[in-house]
Amino acid sequence: MKYIYLCLIALIANSLFWGCNSDNNELSYKTAEEMRQKAIELKTSQPLKNPGKIYIKDDMLLINEMGKGIHLVFNENPAKPKKVGFVKIPGNIDVAMKGDIIYADNYMDLVTLNTKTGEIKRVKGAFKTFEKERREHLLAINNGAEPIGIRGTQFQAVSNGKPTSGGNPTGVGGSMARFTIVGNTLYVLDGNKMIVFDITEPSTPSKIKEIPLEFTVETIFPHEDHLFIGGTEGMYIYDNTNPQNPLFLSKFEHAVACDPVVVAGDFAYITLRSGGPCDRAINQLDVVNISNLNNPTLVSNYQMHNPHGLSVKENTLFLCDGNQGLKVFDVTDKNKILDNLQYADRDIRKAYDVIPNSENNTLIVVGLEGIFQYDAIDPEKLVRISEITIDV
Repeated sequence: MKYIYLCLIALIANSLFWGCNSDNNELSYKTAEEMRQKAIELKTSQPLKNPGKIYIKDDMLLINEMGKGIHLVFNENPAKPKKVGFVKIPGNIDVAMKGDIIYADNYMDLVTLNTKTGEIKRVKGAFKTFEKERREHLLAINNGAEPIGIRGTQFQAVSNGKPTSGGNPTGVGGSMARFTIVGNTLYVLDGNKMIVFDITEPSTPSKIKEIPLEFTVETIFPHEDHLFIGGTEGMYIYDNTNPQNPLFLSKFEHAVACDPVVVAGDFAYITLRSGGPCDRAINQLDVVNISNLNNPTLVSNYQMHNPHGLSVKENTLFLCDGNQGLKVFDVTDKNKILDNLQYADRDIRKAYDVIPNSENNTLIVVGLEGIFQYDAIDPEKLVRISEITIDV
């Protein structure tokens, strides 16, 4: 729909700002209150320098600029995407959306932004791991050490599952996000715990509980009435019949690795990779049978180069394999996946995130050099139709 786009244009045209501090040294402050004084504001379009997480909502594409904020892209025609604005959110890495409300992290806080009115609200101290690990990660990125999505930190996750019920429609996130929404509940992974928020009142999240987990967790995928959570040492399965009170069912253990996970039917697909905190890890794709949710079992695994984000649509698996680019597999036969490579685009440097958009049969891929969109009507013959490249 064009509604969100028009609202954002109106806000920018009227110079509606959220905040007033224009300090650009994003990591110069030491205390939480000093960080909260930094501006959150809606600006005209800005150069794309370091693309991170991506999120689709109606005719809009939201692209995280690592540690800086969110690019707003009008994407009604994927062949001609148009940057229309930028929400400056210091310390931002993740984003999700429901109705008119954008949910984003602002350093250690969760903030909501109303795209219709410009109203901002804040949940202070929502994320506890910022003070050490996240600050070090932001400093490394800002110093040019490595791009977002390449380093495996506890702040990477998947959220491209569909909500199961209720409320305004949510968007679709990429496989490197740690926010996901199911109905009136927002889930956020933070270090070794899952934080559950009630968003019945969308602009005013209410923290319900924190669920401790055994190890650092990175990915969350809602599928039917369950949550599949990927961590450095395994995949956790939760019964989510009551969305505000997820209950642990089982765990599938794997080698120490950073591991996005997606689910289709009776199978989960997990990429394990080395790099960042996962230097002991192997690089492979695991296929897991989850027909018995209390006892997930390995079907097969496949050697990969350095797999990152992935998504599955029916029997087609889209996988980002680092410097080997985007790969598309027919996974009908779970024991012969490598024999059924349908398509590969090896020109994408360090491909690390992918979202299939079923609304218009397109595919969106994030790499080191930008955002790439494809006509994906035929998975064996993807056609690149547009690029949003890095501004040098």
